[in-house]
Amino acid sequence: MGQTAETITGTAARGIGLAGMLLKDVTPEMFARLPVQDGARVMTNHPAFALGHLSVYPSRVFILAGRDPEEVSLPDEQEELFKIGAVCVDDPDGAIYPPMAEVVQGFQNGYAAALQLVMGLDDETLGGPHQGGEAYQKMFPTLGVATNFLLNSHLMMHLGQVSAWRRFMGLGSAM
Repeated sequence: MGQTAETITGTAARGIGLAGMLLKDVTPEMFARLPVQDGARVMTNHPAFALGHLSVYPSRVFILAGRDPEEVSLPDEQEELFKIGAVCVDDPDGAIYPPMAEVVQGFQNGYAAALQLVMGLDDETLGGPHQGGEAYQKMFPTLGVATNFLLNSHLMMHLGQVSAWRRFMGLGSAM
């Protein structure tokens, strides 16, 4: 494994571990609930949405690397539910989002596969172009920059939302 892959995957592994810690004391019944503060619903992303949304992106890593994303792609209905621009909603009856175990398993499997893929890429490949469209090319000039963003920055941004959600739900710090 090259230095770039080691940097990307080492940091991502820490973020993935944090995701597990953030689920401490989260029950399936509260997993897809929006918190209420002072009688008003707090419009934030709950763990079902945050982890489901993050689960969309391992397949993007495969696509950017020119690999078949089938093993990590979400079912079409979940892709639609969690895609960029989708809105997180309260799901008190568990009728909108998949069950907690399914979302968490999809997240874990997708990120494990993406990390395995990146571990197999050398520095030259990660320093070269990717298979994303023009918009991705402008934002992320190399495969390494793109995968680093998707597996680290994007991951941590949404895990920060789960951390804030925990506090609104009265669960406190996961650490």
